[in-house]
Amino acid sequence: MSKTTEKKTDQRIRLTQSLLKNALVQLMQQQHISKISIRALCDVAGINRSTFYSHYSDQYDLLDKVEQEALDNVSMYLSKQDLDEQHPISVQMLTKVLDYVKDNIELFKALLSENCDYAFQKDLVELAQLLSMQQNQSLDAKTTDYLKTFCLSGTISMLQKWLHDGTVESPSQIAEFIIQLIYHGTNGLKKDIFKE
Repeated sequence: MSKTTEKKTDQRIRLTQSLLKNALVQLMQQQHISKISIRALCDVAGINRSTFYSHYSDQYDLLDKVEQEALDNVSMYLSKQDLDEQHPISVQMLTKVLDYVKDNIELFKALLSENCDYAFQKDLVELAQLLSMQQNQSLDAKTTDYLKTFCLSGTISMLQKWLHDGTVESPSQIAEFIIQLIYHGTNGLKKDIFKE
C-alpha cells in the first residue's frame, strides 16, 4: 500500500470514528447508553452497520473508547503538574482541565450525565486527585470514605450544573470554587467568587 493510499485510509478511519463519537454524544443527550442501538448510531452517523462493526464491537465499546480518550486528554493536562498526597491539584491546573471540558461541552454533558457510566465520572474526579484527603489524616478510614463519596457527588453535580447552565462562569471561577469547597469547606468562602 502506498503512503498516499495509507493516508487516505487513516483519514477515512478517523472520519468514521469521529462521526460515530458525535452520534453517540448526540444520542446520549436524550437517552441512556443501554437504550442506544447500533442502528440508531449508524443512522445518526450516516454509516452502515458493517462499517460500525469494523471499528467497535458494540455501543459500550464505542463509549469506552470515547471515555478513555477524554481521560487520556485530562491526564495529559495533569501530567504537567506533580500531584501527590502532599500537593493536591492547583486551581491553575484544574482550570486547564475545565478549559478542555468547556471546549468539549457536548461531549462532557453526555459523559457526566445520568445517561453515562458512573465509573467514568468517578475516574475523572479521582484522576484529578480532587478527593485527596491528606489534610484529614487523623480521620478513620470509614469517615474518609464518606467524605470522598460526598466530595465526588458534589463535584460531579457542580460540573453537571455548570455544563447545563452553559458554562457561564469561567473555568477558573469554577476551579477555585471546587478547590475551596473540597479542601476548606464553606469557611472563608468569598461572597463574590463568581463576579467578573
